[in-house]
Amino acid sequence: MIIDELTLHDFGIYGGRQTIQLTPPSPEQPVILFGGLNGGGKTTLLDALQLVLFGPFAKCSNRNGLSYQKFLANCIHRAPGVREAAIELSFRHTLEGNEAEYRLHRSWRLIESGCKEHFEVQRDGRVDRTMTENWSNQVEDFFPSNIAHLFLFDGEKVEGYASPESSANLIGTAIQNLLGLDIVDQLEKDLQTFERRKQVEAKSDVDRQTIEKAEQEIKAARQRLDQLKQDRASLKAFRLEQARAHLSKIEERYRKLGGELYDQRAEIEARRDGAEKAASDSAHSLRELAAGCLPLALCPDLLTAVSKRADQEEESRHQREVLETLQERDVRLLELAREQGSDPDLLKRLEAFCGEDRARRQEISARESYLDLPAEAQGDLRALLNRDLKEAQEEAQSQLTEQRRLEEELDQAQLEAASVPQPDSLSSIQEEREQHRTEISRLEAELGRLEEEIARTERELDQKQQTLTRLLETDVQAELQRNDRARILHHSPKVRGTLETFRRAVVERHLRKIEQLVLDSYQQLLRKTSLVTGLSIDPDDFSLTLFANDGERLPPERLSAGERQLLAVALLWGLAKASGRPLPTAIDTPLGRLDSGHRGHLVERYFPFASHQVLLLSTDEEIAGDYLERLSPWIGRIYALEFDDAAGATRISEGYFPKKEAA
Repeated sequence: MIIDELTLHDFGIYGGRQTIQLTPPSPEQPVILFGGLNGGGKTTLLDALQLVLFGPFAKCSNRNGLSYQKFLANCIHRAPGVREAAIELSFRHTLEGNEAEYRLHRSWRLIESGCKEHFEVQRDGRVDRTMTENWSNQVEDFFPSNIAHLFLFDGEKVEGYASPESSANLIGTAIQNLLGLDIVDQLEKDLQTFERRKQVEAKSDVDRQTIEKAEQEIKAARQRLDQLKQDRASLKAFRLEQARAHLSKIEERYRKLGGELYDQRAEIEARRDGAEKAASDSAHSLRELAAGCLPLALCPDLLTAVSKRADQEEESRHQREVLETLQERDVRLLELAREQGSDPDLLKRLEAFCGEDRARRQEISARESYLDLPAEAQGDLRALLNRDLKEAQEEAQSQLTEQRRLEEELDQAQLEAASVPQPDSLSSIQEEREQHRTEISRLEAELGRLEEEIARTERELDQKQQTLTRLLETDVQAELQRNDRARILHHSPKVRGTLETFRRAVVERHLRKIEQLVLDSYQQLLRKTSLVTGLSIDPDDFSLTLFANDGERLPPERLSAGERQLLAVALLWGLAKASGRPLPTAIDTPLGRLDSGHRGHLVERYFPFASHQVLLLSTDEEIAGDYLERLSPWIGRIYALEFDDAAGATRISEGYFPKKEAA
């Protein structure tokens, strides 16, 4: 099946008549890409496909339990004077080698009593009355409604299929329809009904009345159970989900208003106070350092000069102390030389040398002393110049660096503290948030009560069915052996047993193929290729079991949210391939809630090969930038869904979002 054209006329957010060409230009370009912002009409397109194909049985996103007439009325575009809407779908389908063209036309208009609908099927350009009148059955030959969810789905909501209960329901439903087992189940139910009818006929009037009463009680219990399950589904799928979605929006508003900072205000103030104390302590340490020798680092030349002057004065004192002694020594030395009869010339030179030496020393000792530093002070001055002053400078530089760092931290902490909003600016949204949290708690409590009531009703129904079975079985054998009912009741359970054996054999034979298809699909999508190496489906309850590379069971809870969503996509993909039906695939919000790695795998490994025709309905945060470039070789057509505020309607045009980086 190939969808060639979709026409919307005043349907939902789409005003006027708009036609979209959907035929892939070539088998190598199967992807038809739509880009639209949230609220721009992407989901409405998916609903249009469901509605034009399945009519009253369409599973549209915004029906929410409405009657079909009310739903149709809500689907008419809201604009002055608009009282009718229409959807047209053109597609080609090949049967036994012969290709035919079909065009579905579904329109409706408002009347006093509700809506009047018109539906028509054209085949090869001519109205086909038989197909028109029997379309609810005929559509199963083209696009079976029971497996439509394998091909038309919302990418943001498929993660739920990865849970054990949902995956079992999905697999069971798909297998029932893919293998035609619903016919077998219906035959088995018909045989049970036939058996009971025959058993009732074999009973006395009193027994028959008891049995009829038991059956009425079972019927009432089933109706009550069905109603409870409908209430639960409505509560979970709509009221609770909407309440959580609204709370999520409120939480986002609260965050944008600084709510997260307000919630952390005690920690923020503690960080600010700690930063203030650390900066103050550091400043005190700097002041203590400045109270020591550090200021002398400002005049190193003066200190050097003082040290040099002190050394000179020390030498002057020393020369004064030795000068008198040297005078006596020189006199004695010359006398000794004369007594020894030394050469007169030598005596002259010796006398001249001693005189010059004393004169030089006399000159040194005559220098003026104004410092008069004691020896201990001179030692301190040398230590200051050689060691203490350098160490003080290094310590000061280290503390100044630390002080600047602490002041930066203090500025940041003060800025963060100043950013905390005042309580009165958040009071209204806090109250609104608390109200929604209370409402969600109430809905969750109501859901718990419904779950308990459903479980109790199921137990009650099981007990009533067991009672009915005992009533039907009591004392029936003797009479059954005397008439035709005996043979019927004798062989009917055997036939049902044979049907069950047949059903199990068919399921087990096809389950191996389905397991392999789902596993291959999952491994193709996973970033961690060794995460899941095996997969099995229980033929009794269709529960899904994953196996890690060590052969141990891998519980779904150990998978990340992205891996669970990929598992759900792999389930849909594998079951779609198992159906053997060449049907188009349409995916709304295809990359929602996935990280970049998983998104890349879906773009390159799934979308181009999901089907021979793939409709992708993307926001500007999904298939954009690098993802768009990686998908572009497979894209056949691109459309933009642009909402016109002035017209209050979405327009469809060729093109896409402005280029941007992938989200």
